[in-house]
This record gives sequence, structure tokens and C-alpha cells, in this order.
Amino acid sequence: MQRSFGGARKPLVSVLTPTIEGRERLLEECRQSVLYQTYSGWEHLRLLDQERNGCAATMNILAEQARGDWILPLADDDLLLPGGLETLVKATKDADIVYAPPLVWGLDNPHWFFGEPPCIPSFALVRADMWRQLGGYDYDWHREEDRRLWERAIAAGARFVRVSGEPTWVYRIHGGNKSFNDGQAS
Repeated sequence: MQRSFGGARKPLVSVLTPTIEGRERLLEECRQSVLYQTYSGWEHLRLLDQERNGCAATMNILAEQARGDWILPLADDDLLLPGGLETLVKATKDADIVYAPPLVWGLDNPHWFFGEPPCIPSFALVRADMWRQLGGYDYDWHREEDRRLWERAIAAGARFVRVSGEPTWVYRIHGGNKSFNDGQAS
């Protein structure tokens, strides 16, 4: 596991990025997008899933190591926009989960990114104690493990806050997207 830090600002956001072999360029671009945040209270944890145990297992390992008050899943092929963390953190006052639609590169009609819970992307700022209370991602699911988490959050009475206005992150369509390859990233 690799870990890098921004500053000592509170609340601390733990950005969690699982990755697999062959995606080093994507991971480096993702890492750079975290480094250029205007909000400095972050740690970025990255873990190579060498055994191909899956996103859920790798994300849960990262979450166990997270020191932050908030957890932010960020796929290795996604990017944070420069003010993304700052915008999300500003919306945390009455929230357990803060989400925002992305800027989508490479897809003409990205309608499914703009739904309401539980039909939201995995990119959402989750209160760390809520993540732990919900048990993180379901190991038995290799696709849409995020939706299962959001369903459990709704059942637990979690307060979801949607950030409107400018996007905070980028979803990039490419040949190796897990969402378009039956749950298998490549």
C-alpha cells in the first residue's frame, strides 16, 4: 500500500484508490489529480490488487487503514478536479454521504451518473464511521458493490447531500472500465 498526504487540515479526507497491474499511467494521473487539490486535508491510499481479489476487497482493506473522518472512493481511472475536495467538504455539515455528478469524458449520454440514491456512482464522500457501521463494500459483489452500500445506507437512515453546480470529478470512458466490462477492470 502507498500513502501520501496533503496537509494537517481537519476534517481529514481519506481518498482510497484500488488499482490493478497495467493501469500505472491511469493511477499516476489519478494521483496527480489528488495532489493538485485546493483543500489540503487529505491522505491518499493506493493499493495494487495483485491477486485480483476485486474492488470490494481492495477498497475495504484501504478503508481499514484510513485515518480520515471521511472516506472517498476514487477509482484509478477517475480524476478529482482541482476544487473537488473543497467543494465536497463544504457540503458535509448535515450529511453522512456527499455525492456529485461527474464530468464524463468519452460518452455522449451519461444519464446513469445523474440519478438519486441508491443509483449514484461510487464516488461519494462517506463519513468514516458510517462506512464502518455499514460494513463497507459487500465482498460477494463484483459489480455495483457501491449500490449495495448505498442501499444499506438508505436503510440505516443516512443523510445524502447532492452537490450541484460544477463537477468535482471526472469519469473517463476507456476500454478497461469495470462498469462496461461485466465488472472486470482491465
